[in-house]
Amino acid sequence: MKLWVAAEQTLHKWGESLKECGIDLLVAQKEEPAEEVDGLLLTRLGDYSRLQELGGNSLRQENSPVLLLVFGDEAPYGWADELAAACEASQKPYEVVRMSLWSGKERVLLGGGPVGQQMRRLCRLLADHGKLSMVCGRREVDEAIRQLPRYLAWKERFYWEMGEACDDNGVSLKQVSRALGLDTRVGQGWLDPVHQDHSLVCAWLVRECQHVLQKTKIERIALIGPADLWNKMPQGWLADKAVAVYTGTDEPFPNEARPGWVRCDSWKAAVQEADLLVIGDGLEVAAELSLQELAHTMRQSLVVDAASCFPAQEAQLFCKGYRAVGEKTNVWE
Repeated sequence: MKLWVAAEQTLHKWGESLKECGIDLLVAQKEEPAEEVDGLLLTRLGDYSRLQELGGNSLRQENSPVLLLVFGDEAPYGWADELAAACEASQKPYEVVRMSLWSGKERVLLGGGPVGQQMRRLCRLLADHGKLSMVCGRREVDEAIRQLPRYLAWKERFYWEMGEACDDNGVSLKQVSRALGLDTRVGQGWLDPVHQDHSLVCAWLVRECQHVLQKTKIERIALIGPADLWNKMPQGWLADKAVAVYTGTDEPFPNEARPGWVRCDSWKAAVQEADLLVIGDGLEVAAELSLQELAHTMRQSLVVDAASCFPAQEAQLFCKGYRAVGEKTNVWE
């Protein structure tokens, strides 16, 4: 299946993910001969009129309606239904389907007429590419997209509150979490690893780092985590300290926001001769991090870990000080 997109940016953002679903994206170009496609991919307001302007007459129709695939979480709520109503009123041979990738892009939500020709075609295409799809109404997809981050944020708030309770009672949050997961209504994958609310992580990191800085002489600090997390940390929380940052991506780090911070291209470079390592997000480097190598590379092996990358008992063996969420390991108190 081939679909037009209105901008190169959309192709770069979603091209690979949709190709895994059997959908090839092409950027519509007015000055070039239009290649026949099966429909249009619409991600935001203005895409539809722009794509019609660039070559709406070259859409492949044959014996099936043209597909208008309203895709992603940036599409306005209810827009897909509005498009469907407008197409029906103007008697245009279009079929509007709302689509969203779900659960690590392995599952797909499809909203629209369950017996529509393009809907059935999409379901077969997704099945052929190993994607499990669910068909519902267009607004049901919109509502699910709106409610998912709210639910995940609620789960994360619960997790952090439970961590405070575990700290107060001297029990392990990780073990309690696993125990809760034994209930089939919860499941072992109940905690989404992606932070939905950076404010919870920021508040915990500021508090725990203050404990370390008050009790221990710290000169150099290494940070591992995404740039948007560190940008949300309060100004001056690491004042007068040498700071090295590893974000796990090639995106530029805004030096004007954090003057003096050094951007590193690997976690090893960041922790070299560091007194304190602050982990805001594992960034999938937890599997690479060796506690033994970490302790050898750092000047002082003090670690504040908001991602709970390591087993607490093992970390205490190798590190001079190790602090994780909900694990009573705060040796510098």
